[in-house]
Amino acid sequence: MVSSKSEQKQLYDWMLSREWDVFGTLKFQPIRLAGGQHCHKVLKRYWNKLDRVIYGNAAGKGVRVGRWCLAHEGSHNDNYHVHFVAKAPIDPDLFCCLSNTLWTKQDRITCGINSNWITPALHRDRVANYLTKEVWKLGGGSFDAELSFEQHVPFELNDERRTAQELRTARAMSSNEDRAARIALVKHKAETLRRLALRD
Repeated sequence: MVSSKSEQKQLYDWMLSREWDVFGTLKFQPIRLAGGQHCHKVLKRYWNKLDRVIYGNAAGKGVRVGRWCLAHEGSHNDNYHVHFVAKAPIDPDLFCCLSNTLWTKQDRITCGINSNWITPALHRDRVANYLTKEVWKLGGGSFDAELSFEQHVPFELNDERRTAQELRTARAMSSNEDRAARIALVKHKAETLRRLALRD
């Protein structure tokens, strides 16, 4: 039988072997506790929406954002949320803003733009350690293979596709939403640096 520590180390090493540059946390409204099944459906719809905004019709042919998702429950098992790492297929800051905006608008149970946390990853080893911290409690099942996706389908971004992508992004995120997401991103980046400094 594999110990939880061994399982945690295996998952940590595996996460570091993947290609990603963004770290995020997707939260749910605490006052609207929903069952895990409903939360999972909301998460699936969210990733499908993000894939469609970034890749358009190619998303239906298997082109997706490369991502790896882990579910956490919090210290009292009452704070279900999902951490993820992803390979940004567009400018990382824009990807963070778009991801946060889409999650905020996804469902009545999803948290607002300041409560989620999606930033470029600064220290991959620390992120991987944080991602796997609840494996001792939840086991390898905390890794959500259904939400995760490893990109294998090639996608060539030519001028026409880039223009279409920009149009879809503009439709998905208004200028006011973009501004709010960028303010949140600046705040989250600064807070990340502050927390890292405290741990050093």
